[in-house]
Amino acid sequence: MNGMSRFLALLLGLCVLVWLPLQAAARDACLDDPKRAHELRVLDEAQVIDMMDSFQVIALPPRLHRMLDSLVAASPRLRDGPAIHLLAFDDAELNAYAADHGLVILTSALWSDKEKLSDDELAAVIAHELAHIEKGDSLAEACANLRRLQATGMRFEEARDRMALEMFNPYSHLAREARRELHEQEHSADLRGIELLRRVGRNPQAMVSVLAKLHGTGTPGLNLLMGSTHPDVRERLQRAQAAADAASAPAAAVRSQSR
Repeated sequence: MNGMSRFLALLLGLCVLVWLPLQAAARDACLDDPKRAHELRVLDEAQVIDMMDSFQVIALPPRLHRMLDSLVAASPRLRDGPAIHLLAFDDAELNAYAADHGLVILTSALWSDKEKLSDDELAAVIAHELAHIEKGDSLAEACANLRRLQATGMRFEEARDRMALEMFNPYSHLAREARRELHEQEHSADLRGIELLRRVGRNPQAMVSVLAKLHGTGTPGLNLLMGSTHPDVRERLQRAQAAADAASAPAAAVRSQSR
């Protein structure tokens, strides 16, 4: 490598060293900005209102509220944060959603006689959504959209619409990156949900069984902010099964010792 090449390589390295902290700072500024969190809440609430125009709001079985309370109590971050509420819509499709400001939305199919989900499976659905709230996944994704589009001052709604167009482009590297991050959010929520189930004494294997049922019902769930969030079902079930087995092992060992 000649002198000029070494100089250019050094200059490029310095640029990267400067650029990466700036990118991280911009991302953190978005995540820590109360105005951005409020902007996302307004967007989420507008979408919930749209859902209310399409589906009837119904009362939930009391046991689901008790499940929510026990799962929230198992997480210091959720326990010390804003109150979390359940909202239910009358819908024949198995589905669940979460909004960062403390809302878990469930469809009535989840506790219908037709689907026959167990209480542990219902708790697994709620635990998964609580894991999204615990990490602030919706805000993280909204801020990531700004970063991808290199438009930190753009409104979330405009960024969401721009990224929605990208998602229809099979050659878009932005769409590939967005899907990859969304899928990792789902995997992470599965694993954290399994840990919450273990903490409240419910069967961690319920996460695996309910994921299999949810994936087998056709149309995948939609993130409140943007697009399909479902990773490959085989990989998702494999990761969840490994985590559930690990979470179940200590309880099995305790039962064995007590005999």
